[in-house]
Amino acid sequence: MWWESLNSFQQIMFVLAVSASAVMIIFILLMIIGFDQSDFDGVDGMDAIDMHLDTINDEPLSSIGGLRILSVRGVLAFISIGGWAAFIFADIVAIWLASLIGIVFGTIAAYLVALAFRGIYKLESSGNLVYENSVGKIGTVYMRIPKEKSGKGKVTLIVQERLIEADAITEEDHDLMPKSEIEVIGIVDTTTLVVRSK
Repeated sequence: MWWESLNSFQQIMFVLAVSASAVMIIFILLMIIGFDQSDFDGVDGMDAIDMHLDTINDEPLSSIGGLRILSVRGVLAFISIGGWAAFIFADIVAIWLASLIGIVFGTIAAYLVALAFRGIYKLESSGNLVYENSVGKIGTVYMRIPKEKSGKGKVTLIVQERLIEADAITEEDHDLMPKSEIEVIGIVDTTTLVVRSK
C-alpha cells in the first residue's frame, strides 16, 4: 500500500500536515460564516497569553515587530506548510535537510499569515469622531456665532470624511453670520470648536 511505502518521517509529516490543513480549513469556513478571531483563540484569547520573559524589550516573545507570529493561525500555518514541504522533500533529499526545509517554509508561512492579519486589522476602525482632527479645517457657519465667546453657534464641516455639525465659539469682535466661511483654530472642550472667519 501507499502508506506502507512511506518512511516513518514521511508518515509523521503527512499526519501533521493533513491535520493542520484540516483545522485551517475549518477555521476559514467558520470565519466565512461569521465567527471572529476571538472565538478561535481560546477561552480568554490564546493569543493574549504572552510570555514576558524578555526583560529588555517591551514586546512579548510571541510578537516580533508588532506581528503576532505565535497565534493559533500562525502555528497552524507553520505546521501545515512546514509539514507538507518536509513530506515532499523527504523523497528528494536527506531527512535532516527535509526537516530544515520544512522549518524554513513553515516560518515563512507563519510570517506571511501574521503579516496578512496585521494588514486586515489595520483596515478596522472604531468609527468614533475625533474632534481634534477638525483643527485647521474649513467649514460654514450654520447658526450665528456670537462675538468674543459670548455664546455658542453651530458650524458644519467635513471631518474624517463625513459632514458634521458642531457647536462653535469665536474670539473675534464681531458675530459670525450664517453661510460665512470659517476655519477651526482650536477646541475648548471635547465637542466645542473655536473658529475664526476665513
